[in-house]
Amino acid sequence: MGNEVLKNINEYLENKEGDAYSLLKEIVNIDSFSYDKEGVNQVGAVIMEELAAKGVPYEVLNNEEYGNHIIAFIKGQKKGKILLMGHMDTPHPPGTTAERPFSVEGNHLKGPGVSDMKAGLVTMINAAVALREFANGEMCDIELLFTPDEEIGSPISRDVIKERSKNALAVFNLEAGRPDGSVVTARKGSAHMKIEIEGKAAHSGAFIEDGISANDELALKMIKIKQLMDVEKGITVNIGKVEGGISNNVVSPHASATIHSGFWTEEDFNELYRGIESIVSTSYIEGTKSKLSGGISMLPMEKHEGVSRIYKIVQTAAKELNLPITEQRTKGAADAGFAASLGIPTICGMGPVGGKWHAVDEYLEQDTFLPRMKLLANSILLFVRESLGSDKEK
Repeated sequence: MGNEVLKNINEYLENKEGDAYSLLKEIVNIDSFSYDKEGVNQVGAVIMEELAAKGVPYEVLNNEEYGNHIIAFIKGQKKGKILLMGHMDTPHPPGTTAERPFSVEGNHLKGPGVSDMKAGLVTMINAAVALREFANGEMCDIELLFTPDEEIGSPISRDVIKERSKNALAVFNLEAGRPDGSVVTARKGSAHMKIEIEGKAAHSGAFIEDGISANDELALKMIKIKQLMDVEKGITVNIGKVEGGISNNVVSPHASATIHSGFWTEEDFNELYRGIESIVSTSYIEGTKSKLSGGISMLPMEKHEGVSRIYKIVQTAAKELNLPITEQRTKGAADAGFAASLGIPTICGMGPVGGKWHAVDEYLEQDTFLPRMKLLANSILLFVRESLGSDKEK
């Protein structure tokens, strides 16, 4: 394990740390709100410049509504590929970087998206190039996928991720390492649904008996739907935005509500959905008509055998680098679930350590920036060696 190849990779990354830091600062200082196509593409433009400077070929998948996808390719000498993933968008609207640009406070790097997950983008570029420079003879192909819409549930990326993942030996998702330094081996999935109800308007004083209240029907349904939540199993149900009615003296002819759910397994969601579907299809007030739409947005990352296998390899790499690494289940959904759902060995949270994501005090622990680059590169090489064998000194 402690051979010249890994030593050379680690020394290369040490020498590139300053350049990596500069790249991180540059892309953090670009607003890239998920719905701001131009902003996301500005981050993409900087990434493409970096790839070109490092001699890494790429292609762009142009999108109409959201930012573009970038897929970069590093050719290896062995069959198969490793997929590295990261998202370029953030939940911070335009103007945020003007208010609080990239900054340094002790060991904390600050700025919108600094750890969620622009540091992960820099990490995967540098790790992949290090492997090309010093382990190409041992390596299969490496593919780097940069996505534009993760923070809003990956509406256009989910199919791209599944397509790019399906033939991968393994997938490394570069979301931030957890605040305690752990990587992620299981994540909740999330679902977004909407109930729409039709009733019948009537004057609520003179002719209330002629009306059919969609608001009342929605209230009855909401109570029953909330009862489906199972905290012990991790199945959550939140009634989000509720709308209905015309005015105070009119029986409501229409009402709607949005529902968000989190869950650890697809089967848990399917059970919940059947329950919600049954409630929505039942008219508790005669004459109302209801419709349910929506479903799973982000698939859960379930810890299967492939996930356990890749985690053990990451642990081995971490031990050699003297990094304490543990695993964690996390409630937040991420793109790793799309790859893991295909049975592909997948691991998440491989980026530098950070926390307070989406908040004004989001941070990245600066002293984890270089170590996590090394951890990613070392883990990829060890995984390929285990999967495909090695002609090099072990």
